[in-house]
Amino acid sequence: MSTILDTTRLRLAATLLLAFLAAWFFAACSDASPETDGDADTAGEDDVEFEQEEDLPKDGVCVWQEDARPERLFRLGCPADHEALSGVPESSALPANRSVLFLIDRRDGQKVHFFDSERWRHFTYAAEKLSGFMDMGAFNAEMYYQPSRRLLLGTLVYYLGPDIYAVEIAPIDKASPEMIEELFRSVESALGFEADLRYHPTSNALEMESRLPDGVAIVTTAELYEGATYQGMHLGESVGQIRILSLEALEDEYISRLDIVVVDRVPNDIAAVAGLVTGEFQTPLAHVNLLAESRGTPNMALIDAESHPDFVANEGKWVRLSVRADGFSLQPSSYEDALQFWDARRPLEPQTPRLDLSFTELIDIEDIDSSFTPAVGGKAANFGELKNIEPPLPVPDAFAIPVSAYVRFMQETGLQDEIDALRAEERFREDGLYRMQALADFRDKIRAAAPDPLLIEAIEDKIEARLGSGPIRFRSSSNAEDLLEFNGAGLYDSVSYKPGDPEKTIPHALLKVWASLWNHAAFEEREWARVDHAAVAMGVLVHRSFPDEIEAANGVAITANPFDPPPNGQAAYYVNVQVGAVSVANPEPGVTPECFLYYKPPAGQGEMTYFSRSSLTQSDPVLSFEEIRELVQALKAIHDHFAPIYGRTEPFAMDVEFKFELPGRQLAVKQARPYIW
Repeated sequence: MSTILDTTRLRLAATLLLAFLAAWFFAACSDASPETDGDADTAGEDDVEFEQEEDLPKDGVCVWQEDARPERLFRLGCPADHEALSGVPESSALPANRSVLFLIDRRDGQKVHFFDSERWRHFTYAAEKLSGFMDMGAFNAEMYYQPSRRLLLGTLVYYLGPDIYAVEIAPIDKASPEMIEELFRSVESALGFEADLRYHPTSNALEMESRLPDGVAIVTTAELYEGATYQGMHLGESVGQIRILSLEALEDEYISRLDIVVVDRVPNDIAAVAGLVTGEFQTPLAHVNLLAESRGTPNMALIDAESHPDFVANEGKWVRLSVRADGFSLQPSSYEDALQFWDARRPLEPQTPRLDLSFTELIDIEDIDSSFTPAVGGKAANFGELKNIEPPLPVPDAFAIPVSAYVRFMQETGLQDEIDALRAEERFREDGLYRMQALADFRDKIRAAAPDPLLIEAIEDKIEARLGSGPIRFRSSSNAEDLLEFNGAGLYDSVSYKPGDPEKTIPHALLKVWASLWNHAAFEEREWARVDHAAVAMGVLVHRSFPDEIEAANGVAITANPFDPPPNGQAAYYVNVQVGAVSVANPEPGVTPECFLYYKPPAGQGEMTYFSRSSLTQSDPVLSFEEIRELVQALKAIHDHFAPIYGRTEPFAMDVEFKFELPGRQLAVKQARPYIW
């Protein structure tokens, strides 16, 4: 347990602090700016005002006594008052909490306005309910930066695990320690119930000794994790059957779309399921969380979930699972309800990926762009588009084996007829366990078949001419992955070829990549999405390998702020990076990557907020400031280049994988694909 909890504190550091930033910057950057009217400063029908101290209710007595949601309260008499006003956190990767935005009017006797945090943000509330606030830019400039500001802005967050109410201000707020104490005392006087109330500094700048208020109880981010046992990753509701499995058993067990899988560890990928519950905490960029987001299925983490009484008592039963930011619930359901629930959510129309078989030769990467997905697959097409960016990015040389080579192989070996016949079998369609085993047997047949020797010779010659004699990576690139509407992260296999190694030959690598088109998880994912399997084919992207021994660092970056999305959120790059070749998407227990936001101009001028440091470097930075600047320049170029291609609607971002390689710690961009919001 102690190891898992240590991991919890570290892994949640990034996502918790990101959410603080998200909520605050969304408040500052919201584009809603309704005009005030003559009655702007009067109480609404749902308001409860207290003009004098003697009018206040006794401690512990709720101010709000109605069933409807209040607009605002000027005092919180009980915890239920706070809950009634709370909003949904911007981040779904938080320890369980409820947040209420508030502002303090220094020109009105320090009156505290706690307001409906689903309906308003700070500026929109002030513009509608107070007078004199018409311009968002002027509002932000005064309320976050000026000592003489009229309003003090904050959030009162209740953290359910440690049972703490935390007063927080925006990480960019320039409030002095005296102003922070003023804000804290005003909130303290407006609470009518006993609570463990503390000030929580939400950024490195606010944690500086010179910025901390005197005489105010402080809670650190690490302390908030002490009691954290729950993490809502992708919020939502689902109906399915509870299945409790170990990570080892998950690899061999058949799981269906109607299963809510409870597993002790975080898997690297998982077939389409009704919901996922992991017994250890996840990272936001874990493959299973990206899959949950693209599938629209709930995903949560609960320490020791596999032995939690609620799940143990419901194992094998049909339930309705609700995953919220502040916790989860299970309600009895039925098989019929599950069928109805998922039938209503499954795509109605079949999807047929475009397939272009006109390219029959190997294609150099400089001759490929994003329009080549039907011919070489999504990964290779996006990789080719990376090579088109000017000035050039550090993208390795490469070539693509077109999907036509796979189609020709399947036809000439008779394997296409075999898979068509298999898919037509009633047992294959109806019996999931049989289908899983049949697909495994079929992959074995692909790997045992003989590819065209002329193709193997052409690949060998191309590698020698363009890529040299070192290790080579054969990367899956189907025409149904890395697309704007379908991510496919972790569904297919990539394999290495090592010249001179009798087991890692070109045929071995090629056939294993081709066979992965029929991975069980990939088949189930396409089946659920009604993707026409007959129109799916596998291309292969071929470039030099990235050997572990020369990786100084590796990482994943999102070219927009995933926790405060565009177009109205705070513009930033989100970076996860780790020393060496250690995974950032699915780290081992106890291992934490370096996570930070780098703020984009004009608001950002090189500022960064670190949320966690690598657990493998004794807190030393994985990347130097110069390396971060180099990476950011590449991320900007990628975002700007792909925006006209994929950014037709907001929010838009690219998901970018990168390396820094020895001996000179040179940057190499490994992959770019649209980020699924």
